[in-house]
Amino acid sequence: MDNRTPVTIISGFLGAGKTTLINQLLQSDRARNITVLVNDFGAVNIDTDLIIKREREVMELSNGCVCCSIQSDMVAQLHAMFTSDNPPEYLLIETSGVAQPRRIASVFGYPQLSRFARLDSVVTLIDVANIDGLSDEAHHLVRSQIEAADLIIATKADLVDKKTRSAIYDRWLFADLPVLEAIHGAVPVSVLLDQRRGRLEQISAPEAALPNQFASAHWSSDKPVSYKRLQASLKRMSGALYRAKGIVYCDEFPTERIVFNKVGARIDFAKSGTWDGVPRTDIVGIGYANAITAEQIRHELEVAQGPG
Repeated sequence: MDNRTPVTIISGFLGAGKTTLINQLLQSDRARNITVLVNDFGAVNIDTDLIIKREREVMELSNGCVCCSIQSDMVAQLHAMFTSDNPPEYLLIETSGVAQPRRIASVFGYPQLSRFARLDSVVTLIDVANIDGLSDEAHHLVRSQIEAADLIIATKADLVDKKTRSAIYDRWLFADLPVLEAIHGAVPVSVLLDQRRGRLEQISAPEAALPNQFASAHWSSDKPVSYKRLQASLKRMSGALYRAKGIVYCDEFPTERIVFNKVGARIDFAKSGTWDGVPRTDIVGIGYANAITAEQIRHELEVAQGPG
């Protein structure tokens, strides 16, 4: 019997719905004790604040994006986790939206980790409402995420009609690659955990780290942000800023914690209870480097402060 810790990698491009899927999984009565390792693009990991905390830990991979230069740091952190006095029973890794899953999956073939963990599956989410509108720079990355997958979850399926979804699958997916459609991250736990789909021996050598195609910026402030001004800033950044997310201290709702998400042209704000501690805005923005800089992103968020 294989008693090693199963590992499921949740992959997908920026805004595909990885955090939403994991939160749905953690709320399920059938979910076991799961440790979630969260990796985000940039110096600050917003997703550790957005993922629901349960019995097990939600851990942050330090130093930024796992797809780039810190692969050795990830191996060391995972080894320490598996050899600790309280190793995980099941590990979910939420990758950065610009990570190449092959690079992450390949580390479970390393001797330091293969004694303790086995790759159960790589699950890639595709956002069917936005995938055809991606820039040329993003296409190669999304292809690599799909090619590494054992299972595809098509998110935001309610926003696209059946005929269009079928055409997307024909253009983007291999014919024998299983696809599940999801709305708001609702996927049965039974199809995600302990599937033994992992094909570690079929994973090719890791690709080169992603070129500098994306600009990322983190901005935080303890001053209130105007909803109207923030909307105006986002409009000015338009298509250059593809993805943004965070928690907003809003001038119009000062006692409420506002969760903010932007994917492509779609922008959502949602109330998430009252503040636990000092109110503070934390936003991460990711755009195309040929259209916007990190300094421009931070400036546009800075001018959103103050009353509307």
